[in-house]
Amino acid sequence: MKNQLISEFIGIYFLYLIIGMCLTPPGAAAFTPLAIAFGLAALIYACGHISKAHLSPAATLAYFITGAHPAKKCLPFILVTLTGAACAAWTVGILKPESIQMIQPLEYDRLQVIIGEFTFTFALIWVMLNIAIAEGTKGNPFYGIAIGGIVGAGAYAIGSLTFAPFNPAVTLGLCINGILPWKALPLYTIVHLIAAATAGLLFKSMKLTDPDAFPAD
Repeated sequence: MKNQLISEFIGIYFLYLIIGMCLTPPGAAAFTPLAIAFGLAALIYACGHISKAHLSPAATLAYFITGAHPAKKCLPFILVTLTGAACAAWTVGILKPESIQMIQPLEYDRLQVIIGEFTFTFALIWVMLNIAIAEGTKGNPFYGIAIGGIVGAGAYAIGSLTFAPFNPAVTLGLCINGILPWKALPLYTIVHLIAAATAGLLFKSMKLTDPDAFPAD
C-alpha cells in the first residue's frame, strides 16, 4: 500500500498546485479549466496504474461502495489526499505570498453549491467508475482524457459560481488559500460525499464492475 499512498500524495499535490496557482492572481483566467483538465489527465495516467488515481476522498468512498477498494485502505487514502492538498496549498502561499493576501473569499449561494457541486461531482465520479472499473471499458487507453475532460467541462460550466472543486481535498486547499471561506468546507464536503455515494450506489446496482477490479484481499 505504500506505493499507492505515495502515488496518491503526488497526484493530489500537483493537482491542487495547478488549481491553486491558476486561481491565485494574476492566475490563468479563462485558461484555468484547460490547465486543470490537461494536468489532471497527465496525473491520472501517471498514477492510475498504481493506485487507480483516486485523488479525492469522494472517489475513495465511491470505490469502496462498489467493492473495488477495501475498507482498511479507505482512511489512509483519505488522509493522504487531504494532506497532499494541504501541502500544495501551503506551497502556493510560499510561491505567491502577496497574491494570497489579495484574495477575497468567494461569496457563494448555498443552493448553487448544492445543485452545481452535486451534479458535476456525480458526473466526475460516474465517469471515473465507468472508465476505471467497468467491464465494458477494461484496458481502455483514454481514461485520463475522459476524467480530465469532465473536470474541465465542469469547471467551465460552474467555476464562476462555486470554483468547481468537485473534491473535498481540493476544497480544503481552496479554504487554506482563502479562495473559499472556511465556513464553506462542511457544505462542499457533504455535497461531494453524497454525490459520490449516489454515483457509487447506482454503478453498483447496474452491475457494471469488471470482476478483476476487485481487490484480492
